Amino acid sequence: MSRLHLHSLLLLSALLASACFDRGALPSAGAAEGGQTVEREIGGRSYLLSLPPGDSRQPRALIVALHGGWGTGKNMQDISGLDGPAGRAGFLVAYPDGIKRAWNAGSCCAQPMKRNIDDVGFIRAVVDDIAKTHNIDRKRVYGTGFSNGAMMLHRVACEAPGLFAAIAPVSGGPMFETCKSPKPVSALLIQGRADPRIPWDGGEFEGNYRPSIKSIVGQLGGRGQCASGERELRKDSVADCRSLGACAGGVEVSWCGLTGVGHQWAGGRTLLPGLLGQNTAQFNASEEIVRFFQRH
Repeated sequence: MSRLHLHSLLLLSALLASACFDRGALPSAGAAEGGQTVEREIGGRSYLLSLPPGDSRQPRALIVALHGGWGTGKNMQDISGLDGPAGRAGFLVAYPDGIKRAWNAGSCCAQPMKRNIDDVGFIRAVVDDIAKTHNIDRKRVYGTGFSNGAMMLHRVACEAPGLFAAIAPVSGGPMFETCKSPKPVSALLIQGRADPRIPWDGGEFEGNYRPSIKSIVGQLGGRGQCASGERELRKDSVADCRSLGACAGGVEVSWCGLTGVGHQWAGGRTLLPGLLGQNTAQFNASEEIVRFFQRH
């Protein structure tokens, strides 16, 4: 058995172990008190929807959170702990399931890419489906994702501009050379500097080139017509967060590099640190992402 195959099996086993759940309505792990999660299906595919407590008659913001490779919507919900800060802010959170536990992000990944699955269309449909049954503010729909889900997020922002008011990819960049219809979008990039799968300075992994943070910031900054200078937002022993200079139309392009952190959702549940690298309790990606979305 090859080392790569063994790695995949180990990772799959860990994710499967954390993804078991009962269907129907159930409490959200980490959600604000009174919240619940429901499962819905659309076009033969499923997603979880985390509902915060409070007055549902008022238009609410929505976050679409995309799991990583070998993951599921439930797995993303559990690992990220996003329900807690999102629920306290009054946000709904949708956790869609990719086909065969992956997303077609372009040149990655697995069966969705090989079968050319229209995941951009599916994510559009998820937002539309939620809007039919819940009072959401279409101007406050946001996207986040981890790893393959972060890659997918970049594709949605490129091919479905305007669907998300802002995005927050964690440990994953765009898997295409150029965006054919580039539109400005506010973005917060979060990544571990010790990530073995998504190199901070760019490089190949499993036959795919992964762009550097510098390259991604440059692409997003160009779309937003941002000034070339940068300013420091946060600096401590783990996190170095920065933002580009003024951008057109109130767009913000920011990024956080996390020292010593590997391919993990920072502040969330740690998976296979021996293979994927360490996590940290000093930076909570979910809390930072919700605060970023609240600004946009």
